[in-house]
Amino acid sequence: MKILKILLLLSFSVTSLSTFSMHHETSHNFSDCEGEVGNLYISKMLKNGSVEGFKQAVKKHQEFYQSRELDVRVIPGIQYERNDEGTVENLHSLTTMVIFPNRKTREDWGSRDFSENDQKEFDAFVNLYNENNQVEDRKSVCFLD
Repeated sequence: MKILKILLLLSFSVTSLSTFSMHHETSHNFSDCEGEVGNLYISKMLKNGSVEGFKQAVKKHQEFYQSRELDVRVIPGIQYERNDEGTVENLHSLTTMVIFPNRKTREDWGSRDFSENDQKEFDAFVNLYNENNQVEDRKSVCFLD
């Protein structure tokens, strides 16, 4: 009888542990991101645009956050196609990553009231981007710890 109780208890424990672990898997929802978060903008260069103009927009974009003492990084990138022979030399697309230290900082920034000066400076770098490239896709990004 004692062996039966031990087997029953052991069986219950194993079942409970496996059920518990199945219901508490790690979430991969953006709202559960515990690392840095970002906005990713993927764009195409306009015919009259230039990488230098794009870089100037990125510089103004970074200055916008720095002048407001926010720990936000603006990281530009150029993407090139790859094939079996290697990297194709022609520019394919541009990316801008705006990285916030966490979701709360990003959410607080997104919900704040813009002053007239904030809007003027924001429009200035957005206009520079729009003169050089067209955003084709926007993503939210979670950087895993």
